[in-house]
Amino acid sequence: MKIYLGFLLLLFISIYSCSPNNKKEQVIYFGGRVAHAESDSIYLLLNNREKAFALDFDGNFSDTIQIQDEGYKKLSIDREEFTLYIVPGDSLILDTDLNQIETRFTFTGKGSNRNNYLISKSFKTDAFLSHNSELFRLSPTAFRNEIKTFNDALLKSLDKIDVSSAFINKEEKNLNYDYINFLYTYKDSFNYYNPTLEQLPINFLTELEQMDLDNDEDYRTYQSYRGIVLTDLQEKLYQGYSADALLQKIKSTSIKNGFLSALIYELDPKDPNSEVVYKAIKKHCTYQPWLDEADERMKKN
Repeated sequence: MKIYLGFLLLLFISIYSCSPNNKKEQVIYFGGRVAHAESDSIYLLLNNREKAFALDFDGNFSDTIQIQDEGYKKLSIDREEFTLYIVPGDSLILDTDLNQIETRFTFTGKGSNRNNYLISKSFKTDAFLSHNSELFRLSPTAFRNEIKTFNDALLKSLDKIDVSSAFINKEEKNLNYDYINFLYTYKDSFNYYNPTLEQLPINFLTELEQMDLDNDEDYRTYQSYRGIVLTDLQEKLYQGYSADALLQKIKSTSIKNGFLSALIYELDPKDPNSEVVYKAIKKHCTYQPWLDEADERMKKN
């Protein structure tokens, strides 16, 4: 589900890699029924591609897809997005009715436990954020405590279901990135929600200073980590760092490509700063469709 405030668009940027990959692909099965869907297909969004699953007149679908790596993926149904965790060899059967989505959205089959947890987490997070103005008006300490208590409850709920220790470790790390992402959002929106209060303590985001913000694997795996990294790069741009200098420092191919995609999206020929950014894109980007997109954006009147 779309659950975060602020700079959300960057969280869904596609990740492209030009490096060869010799891993053997494995098949997963995905089928089921989506009742009362408005569109004729649903989509599984992978790192650099998407797979469409056609719905019949009654919302039934059935197909397979080949993947190489397990990890967090996105399921897109109409205008809603749900996080799944897919493992090669999974066999997932979805049953949902979009007219009663919060009470009828369940998986059965191999891999269902971890994905039912993630769906439940999405709905719980939406409910948690339903009064976001009250949440973001809390003091910095109270806000931290609220987020930590919420995340601890989510992690504790994993003890009650049959999932692998590997997934628990991944989700524990995922929740930590969610936590830091919430702190980042609070920091960026603090003056809006608390105009009469003094500025945030200087050390409010110490967790960010301790993070490795150039981790290719985590960028490909965790949505919140992508949001943190790309928002940090965007803030550095606003602080006066050049796009060229930032791109030169990035070692991760996935992060560099994600940042390039974000830069291309923001190109505006009427913005005098875009010309410098455009030159940096031309220098660092090797993916021709993106170069073509950058050219087109700079031609617009």
